[in-house]
Amino acid sequence: MSPTAERIDSLILSFLRRRLPDMNAPDLDRPIYDLDVDSLDVVDLTHELESAFAVKADLDRVSDCGTWTQYRAYIRELIDAP
Repeated sequence: MSPTAERIDSLILSFLRRRLPDMNAPDLDRPIYDLDVDSLDVVDLTHELESAFAVKADLDRVSDCGTWTQYRAYIRELIDAP
């Protein structure tokens, strides 16, 4: 895993552990809304990642992500964009 991907996962886990202290990395393979988060949580997390990586996410694209894997891929796509 690249350092950027590791940082993304770390930030996501840190954010989610505020609500779900027992959250672990394997949980990021589950659907987003299976983890007792709602759309406002995802928006808040997205804002944190935007700040951390100096990117701007399209919230419509974010809402299309049904799994954390898709969400993380989208964030990496933003970071890797020229």
